[in-house]
Amino acid sequence: MAQSMGAVLVVEIGSQITRVTLIDQVDGESRMVGHAEATSSVEAPYQNALYGILEATAQISEMTGRQLLREGQLIMPQNSERDGVNQFVAVTSAAGTMALVITAIAGDVSARSATHASRATYTSLLQTVTLDDAAGQMNLGPAEQSWIERQVESLLTLQPDAVLIAGGLERGAVDAVNRLAHIVGLTALSTGVDSSGQQRQEFTARPVIYAGNSLAREQVIAALSDRAELFVVDNLRPALDRANLNPARQELVRLYEKQILPRLPGLPALRRMSRVPVRTVCDVEGLMTRFLAERTGRRVLSVDVGSSATSAFYAAPGRYHPAVLGTTGIGYGLTGLLEGGSVGPIARWLPFPIGEAELIERLLNRALRPQLLPASREDLLVEHALAREALRAAYAALSDEASVGDYDWLLAGGGVLAHAPQPGLALLTLLDALEPGGAHEHPVLDVYLDMLGLLPVGGALAGLDADAAVTVVDRDLLRNTPLASVIVPLGEGRRGEVVLEVELRVLGGRSEQRVVRHGEIARLALPPGRYGRITLRPAAGVQIGSAAPGETVSSEGGDVAGSVLGVVIDARGRPLALPEESRERRGLIWEWLVALGVEQGGSPYGDTEPLASEPLEVVPVAPAAGRDEPVGEVGAAPAGRRISLDELRAQERAPQPAARGFDSDLDALRQTVEPPKRRGLFGRRK
Repeated sequence: MAQSMGAVLVVEIGSQITRVTLIDQVDGESRMVGHAEATSSVEAPYQNALYGILEATAQISEMTGRQLLREGQLIMPQNSERDGVNQFVAVTSAAGTMALVITAIAGDVSARSATHASRATYTSLLQTVTLDDAAGQMNLGPAEQSWIERQVESLLTLQPDAVLIAGGLERGAVDAVNRLAHIVGLTALSTGVDSSGQQRQEFTARPVIYAGNSLAREQVIAALSDRAELFVVDNLRPALDRANLNPARQELVRLYEKQILPRLPGLPALRRMSRVPVRTVCDVEGLMTRFLAERTGRRVLSVDVGSSATSAFYAAPGRYHPAVLGTTGIGYGLTGLLEGGSVGPIARWLPFPIGEAELIERLLNRALRPQLLPASREDLLVEHALAREALRAAYAALSDEASVGDYDWLLAGGGVLAHAPQPGLALLTLLDALEPGGAHEHPVLDVYLDMLGLLPVGGALAGLDADAAVTVVDRDLLRNTPLASVIVPLGEGRRGEVVLEVELRVLGGRSEQRVVRHGEIARLALPPGRYGRITLRPAAGVQIGSAAPGETVSSEGGDVAGSVLGVVIDARGRPLALPEESRERRGLIWEWLVALGVEQGGSPYGDTEPLASEPLEVVPVAPAAGRDEPVGEVGAAPAGRRISLDELRAQERAPQPAARGFDSDLDALRQTVEPPKRRGLFGRRK
């Protein structure tokens, strides 16, 4: 199938950057033959995603010598001279967020699970209404208004795109859920005055997903009849100790594709050009993360920090957890990142002195002009400080759902990381944000940097040709983007005390020995394409992976693969603790930048302090706490009524291809590979 597919143009439309990748046959395999980026054109003055696509495609034409455009239009199909393309496929994260209201019985049970489910796609949570909050708010607000009246009035002002109703343990009481349904039903009624001055009432039947106790379904349907477009799915919290999030997640994803995706400027033209549906970036990234985990038997964490949204996906055999923060980013999503109101979390990652007023000015300028590139070293460091906080927020959301700290493979993407001028800066940002622990049986964390956005390219291709998707990910992503092999020794100690002695023997090459101390980051060179054997001799009380404290750990043969930065020892301790004193903290951050090759020599900022009327309040670093909460089966199908994709296609100007779901694409990918082999201590397959 791959040989007959021909050239494919894969497009990723972001809120700030549009990436275009040309895939074609090379020696019988689907390979990347061209890649370009352009500023997205979804905002004014163009308000059409196609302009950015054409600009990036023209760059690929110039680089490859192939004619892909004629008179401003894409040449399709490919001709005998290999000009043009046969297929076009697009994914996007630029359609905006789905404004969501959650109504639930208990804030710490059903509302929490509903929040986890809402992070399956690009949503913005406007409000959470829970009945257990009602008792504490009965006497708040105007005396003539009841709690229900205040909630209805509040929801009427919000005007969400959708409402998610959750609550009620399976086969439990139904009265509380019925009460929630009546509250939501009241929000559909609005009162106004017509042109003749007469008062009139109107109903707005907005989409409502019911994911509560199945015994209450009939009452909920009756309460919302003619007042909502109701979708009924399995209970997302059937028991106190069990969550079943996937049916609600799938319905939210489908609702996003129906309600929000059509808001992307230029979408009808993209649909006419493509044989497969336009999908979201978070959907295809989650698909590929899960596939890679199943294929290799490893525990995979993939992260993507963007201008508008930040996402994190954890996958292991039999487990999958997504966390998409649709309003948290380092550009358009900057206001969501700074909801706390303090710039202290940003300032703690900066190695240079800056006053609060100046930092706020920089951040406001970035929020107003998110497409501006960093113009100085300080701008770049501020951008990576924002990326740290965005990633920490996404990882905290992921950890709130389940314990995910045992990952041994990290795939990182997003423009701020991919365009880092030095690879060490991208790695330090990841280590600071995620704080990988390594307290499990595989002590080496393999870190990959997706510099060309090929993970979503593979996911986009999966709906078109599974073989091509796997080949591109294998040949062009995994072979070319290993960033570092990271080892995190765990144990208490004072800064400067010896943590361990490390010896790296490069197969067919030299040997290097280092002494690593508490608070340091050490790097040992192991170039891409080379393999080495590593021996770690920790001090008493220091643990490597799942070995006993003080036990020497050695890889078998050439288990450690080379990468851009080689082997990195992060001996800064967990949780990561930054000094409270500002000069010491800035000096330490500069040392870490030097250790990873980002900077050289001593800090140019010296002992100067910021000129600020009020000092910055720098908050301490706190790790994201994971929780062991089981989730529902990933492959469960929703049992709800929904508008089909066929009905959606009928609204378009041209016929649309049949949709393929997440699981069907995953099944197609599974068929292209063999089951995973057993892995050694340091990660290589035996």
